[in-house]
Amino acid sequence: MLAIAGAIAPVFLLLVLGNLLRRLGFPDGRGASAAGVLAGGFWLGADRLVYWLLFPALLFQETSRAPLSDGVLGHYALILLGAMLLAGFASLAIARAAGSPNAAAGSIFQGAMRHNTFIAFAVCDSLFGAAGMAQAALATAVLVPATNVAAVSVLVLLQHDHASGGLRRRLIQELVRNPLLIAIALGLACNIAGLQMPQILSDGVALLARVALPLALLCVGAALRIRALRQAGFPTLISLIGKLALYPAAIFALVGLVGLTGMPAVVAAIYGAVPTAVSSYALARQLGGDAELMAVIITAQTLAAILTMPITIQIAMMLF
Repeated sequence: MLAIAGAIAPVFLLLVLGNLLRRLGFPDGRGASAAGVLAGGFWLGADRLVYWLLFPALLFQETSRAPLSDGVLGHYALILLGAMLLAGFASLAIARAAGSPNAAAGSIFQGAMRHNTFIAFAVCDSLFGAAGMAQAALATAVLVPATNVAAVSVLVLLQHDHASGGLRRRLIQELVRNPLLIAIALGLACNIAGLQMPQILSDGVALLARVALPLALLCVGAALRIRALRQAGFPTLISLIGKLALYPAAIFALVGLVGLTGMPAVVAAIYGAVPTAVSSYALARQLGGDAELMAVIITAQTLAAILTMPITIQIAMMLF
């Protein structure tokens, strides 16, 4: 397990560095902000650059050359979607049974079922290199549309906005304008059709892709709100257990059920082990979720994952 911890330690060191730089006000001199996750300045711009350009370039590059003929994509659909839905709706049921308000329940649900793609990609790269990145691209292709549909649906339904057509409208908006989903769709289309970009474009996309993960990890770290952990309570605990315990446990069970082995099985476990997505905060704020609770959940899960991820990955490697 020490070897695994050592391999993924640089990923978390970049998170720490990003948080430290934001607190020091580097590079724009604004200093730490308590107004919200990446409230403004350089870090908000960098986060947008990653989301709209750099990470889509990485996803397109990897999905356009990922192996589609080995049947892993179908296995991932069963394993990852099954685990995602189980963890999310089990946590939502517990939150509702405990009397959590709708806004808080929506944030608990997001925390339990969403995944931080940036950390997952970085860990797969650290452990398995290019082959791991290719598998991560397939896992992301399965999860990105499903997590967006599930998160938007539950948040809108909890706000009782579905009667006015709000659910359909928000789903279409989130899917059509999601740059990660667009990049995945284009990459898979090129992969299936056997199309190749001109060398000059391919080289340009590759250069953008190289920047994506380091800057993405720094932005994730900058978004963490350590002081917000003082507000952590039972809702945070529900979401944390759902994402970092129930989600990977469900993946282990489903991996065994479908008979997936080797690196693809470990990559599936990595997606179960990563904390929830930082973008959950923006969605909670837009759709009536508890954004402050979401910020606490994001921070708590990311810090907890420093300890739980090596354990989960070690178990996956022993089993599969």
